[in-house]
Amino acid sequence: MNAEDIIFKETLINAYKYGSADTKIVFQKLMSYYPELRQRAKELKPIVDSVVEKINAMLREEIESIVEDKYPEDIIEEKEEKDFLPPLVNAEKGKVVVRYPPEPSKHPHIGQMLSFCINHLIAERFEGKRILRFDDTNPSKIKEEYYDSFREAILWMGLHIDEEVRASDYMNLYYEKAKELLTKNDAYICTCSREIMSKLRERGERCSCNLENTVETNHILFDKMLAGGFEAGEAIVRLRGDMESKNHVLRDPVLLRVSTLTHAIHEDKFKVWPMYDFESPIMENITGVTHILRSSGFGKMREELQSLIAKKLGIIPPNFTEYRRFSIIGAPTQGRIIRELVDDGTVTGWDDFRLVTYQALRKRGIQPEVFIEIVKRIGATKSATSIDWSLIFAINRKYVEPTSKHLFFVQDPVEIKIINHKPEEVEIAYHPKNNEIGKRTVAVNDVLYLSGDDREMIKVGNVLRMKDLYNIKISKEISNKEYEAEFVGYDLLSNIPRIQWVSEYVPVEIIKPEMLYLNKRINKNSLKEIQGYGEINLKKLKVGEIIQLERFGYVKINHINEKIKMNYIHG
Repeated sequence: MNAEDIIFKETLINAYKYGSADTKIVFQKLMSYYPELRQRAKELKPIVDSVVEKINAMLREEIESIVEDKYPEDIIEEKEEKDFLPPLVNAEKGKVVVRYPPEPSKHPHIGQMLSFCINHLIAERFEGKRILRFDDTNPSKIKEEYYDSFREAILWMGLHIDEEVRASDYMNLYYEKAKELLTKNDAYICTCSREIMSKLRERGERCSCNLENTVETNHILFDKMLAGGFEAGEAIVRLRGDMESKNHVLRDPVLLRVSTLTHAIHEDKFKVWPMYDFESPIMENITGVTHILRSSGFGKMREELQSLIAKKLGIIPPNFTEYRRFSIIGAPTQGRIIRELVDDGTVTGWDDFRLVTYQALRKRGIQPEVFIEIVKRIGATKSATSIDWSLIFAINRKYVEPTSKHLFFVQDPVEIKIINHKPEEVEIAYHPKNNEIGKRTVAVNDVLYLSGDDREMIKVGNVLRMKDLYNIKISKEISNKEYEAEFVGYDLLSNIPRIQWVSEYVPVEIIKPEMLYLNKRINKNSLKEIQGYGEINLKKLKVGEIIQLERFGYVKINHINEKIKMNYIHG
């Protein structure tokens, strides 16, 4: 089979499986499964583009007929051979406890959502328990709406929660554990300035508080901290670590600090708050967490610190399993960066279509089942994992295609006046395969509107097939936006282009998001507005409904009035 035949085959199969072919997915498969073609990548790319365009213009029935006849073995669902979950040590069925540990200082994004899926799948495999634990012991930026957002995202994805806890509800326990360390002289109160302590840690030298404070002095100072006798930064609780350790995290790390900020739940009740590395092992212990699965961005050094704190407190630390963090090509996946983009107005909000936050993905039309399937396809591995939007779209297409109504739309319309045919009505199925969705009646008058994208085919003398209608011959050009044509029969002729059309129409406005980042820079033109005409039956739809605009892509209805407003999901 030559290269052109391979491209044709893989493009047809991609269109068969997902409703329409995607250039990136087809090309990636060619490079992965046909190593002999890799040296010809640049040469083959335009051929792939051309074949995808050609096949996406074909009737669904024609695609199905060819694939089912020529390539039946390629459309049989493949069994998952590799394990998509990381191996766990000391994992016993019925005894595994994992946690979803979000900090409610921002809305969830896809990296966290995929992490929740991994933990969910591990618990499912070992018939274990899932705990939603809000790590909310840093009053800065904590908001009640963020708690709700994480709960919504987890439930929306179909993940289970067996128990919910807030770390901030255990403040008195952290104080008890701190006093325990002070009594054992494993911790001390430090009143050095941040600048002095930073220099000493860098040099591996202990400060005067470490050297001189007695156990009694440390308890007195800690009680003063709890009573509000210090301002933020004036006193902190430090672990007596190893100031000469090569792991600088272990050089007298901070355990608790003073904060006068108002907490979203507890308001001004507490003045001393634990650091995450102190709070976390205590919470793991009281909730019975056995296995921690986290991305490699967390760092081995902090795992070492948490294990040391656990040892000092007589706690057996859980088993740690690491995988590489997920990133999305062209979109930020770090909450801090997303917050900055929202705050400086680069994006319209946390639900901006270009983002990969829970709000944005759900608003755009990405289905909740997609995230578990992403994990199953790419796996939680120690290799770098960059997810292309095309993978998200391909999976989502599988879920929306079977039930999405298909309707007609043309952008940048070109007017075609039919000079020799009476108006009529045609009945067209809403879906080429799902008969249960039904049919709609489309009124066809003596004016048709074609897409400006098809202008190259709209030339005097050309015969064109109006999809699901009849054939016309372009007879006169009035302007580049207006033509006359003749009706030349109903017979389905081969070897002539099939063109999308609209007759009786409603104006349509579509917001189309594109890559927010290009070459590591903000793409200022990443939110486009597309105008066109849609068939009048669009007015019968419901707000929130996902449909396919044929030969354009999947969209979600946002507003129905004299103009119908939508957002583009994907092709």
